[in-house]
Amino acid sequence: MKITKSLFHAGVLGLSLLASAVMAAVPAAEADKLGKSLTPMGAEMAGNADGSIPAWKPLPKNAGTVDSKGFLSDPYASEKPLFTITAQNVDQYKDKLAPGQYAMFKRYPDTFKMPVYPSHRGATVPDDVFAAIKKNATTTNLVAGGNGLENFETAVPFPIPKTGLEVIWNHITRYRGGSVTRLVTQATPQTNGSFSLVYFQDQFVFRDKMKDYDPKNPGNVLFYFKQKVTAPARLAGTVLLVHETLDQVKEPRKAWVYAT
Repeated sequence: MKITKSLFHAGVLGLSLLASAVMAAVPAAEADKLGKSLTPMGAEMAGNADGSIPAWKPLPKNAGTVDSKGFLSDPYASEKPLFTITAQNVDQYKDKLAPGQYAMFKRYPDTFKMPVYPSHRGATVPDDVFAAIKKNATTTNLVAGGNGLENFETAVPFPIPKTGLEVIWNHITRYRGGSVTRLVTQATPQTNGSFSLVYFQDQFVFRDKMKDYDPKNPGNVLFYFKQKVTAPARLAGTVLLVHETLDQVKEPRKAWVYAT
């Protein structure tokens, strides 16, 4: 009986440790830091002591204009460099440069230069996404083994992450505008320097941006991805379709390839 009781206690302890490893939501008091001492996405609100890293200040919604192709203009286009690093003064800034950057000044002393502009921390997302992130902080948990999420909305499940795994899920679910269409060109050089170009058309959309999305029955798909090869002719028409699942223990990622 004593042995059985000890095994029972050991089992309870093991389950307790497993539960603590899987659970990831933070208390409401900690989540209340979001939008105060922390930005709504969980970064430090304040800047650093010398001011080289400024405090976070959300970029105004109409800070840049949209051109005829739908691209947003640079809201800081009128700014001038604070200073310029050249081969003549590079040693003054060596402790701020990566080894490769420093080497470029030594290799190309007459032409390589680096203008340094003021830093800005203005990254922002729509208000409803900020609200969802704050809700995630107190409700979203990792599933067993960390291979999925439960009680998750929209983006950034762990704005106050405690483990590297939570940071990875923040990256996987990061806000990307809801849906994206892009054209990609790929080149694989040969040893003799020649290469062939392959052209892709990518489409990506999160589940809540689909026309038939039902928030009361969200399903287990996190996002949908489709890639179509458009050239060269020998590859054109090949299509990759991926359903990225949210709980990958319950249902692994689904992927299909159509080859012409």
